[in-house]
Amino acid sequence: MRTVPDHLSGGHRELALGRTLRAAALGGRGALKIQARDVYRTIRRRRHETLVVFLVDASDSMGEGTTSRIALAKGAVLALLRRAYLDRDRVALVTFRDQSAQVQLPPTRSSTLARQRLRRLAIGGATPFAAGLHEARRLIGMERRRDPGLQVVLVILSDGEGNVARERGADPRQEVLSEAAALRHKQTSVVLFDAGAQSRDNLLPEIAKVFKAPCHSLQGNKLARLMELIEEGRGGP
Repeated sequence: MRTVPDHLSGGHRELALGRTLRAAALGGRGALKIQARDVYRTIRRRRHETLVVFLVDASDSMGEGTTSRIALAKGAVLALLRRAYLDRDRVALVTFRDQSAQVQLPPTRSSTLARQRLRRLAIGGATPFAAGLHEARRLIGMERRRDPGLQVVLVILSDGEGNVARERGADPRQEVLSEAAALRHKQTSVVLFDAGAQSRDNLLPEIAKVFKAPCHSLQGNKLARLMELIEEGRGGP
């Protein structure tokens, strides 16, 4: 917890009464009069930070919507980082395409680093959904070893059509569900976005059952709606 001048409080409205009265008294104005410049606000920090991990399908199965979904994810990453200096939260981005998944942006609070890393992201190829979930799980596990109390919001944007297995000869669909089950954690909130047309190969409804989380349609949704749902997920699993 810390106190800051009202104009630097970023919307926090809890009055730091003691600090405000001291500032007014030090003003040397005779009778105690509180002016705008004397007002301080209290900023309470969560005990543990939150890590928001975006897992984004960058494969060809997303069709013409792939580019727009990537752009939406980039916008959300940068929007979260603009407020990270107050919340002390971090953001990461993992994409999956072709035959593998890759951490495009490691956990960071730096908007500068994010812009550098997100400038160009490769798209196209098959859909290794299981690899994406596995890479997200590896990343989250590594961060939790550093901070066991870490709160995580995992944001998944995909059409749910996983068609590449991690292990030779394995069933890609079963691998996806197994990786989803391995990701369940009491300190992880999952926000699912169905970014494609409905099809019988869409695994997202089954994944939603694994996580006990709703699956939101991303058709027509803009950045404001995406951020609203992420904020709901931030409130806890």
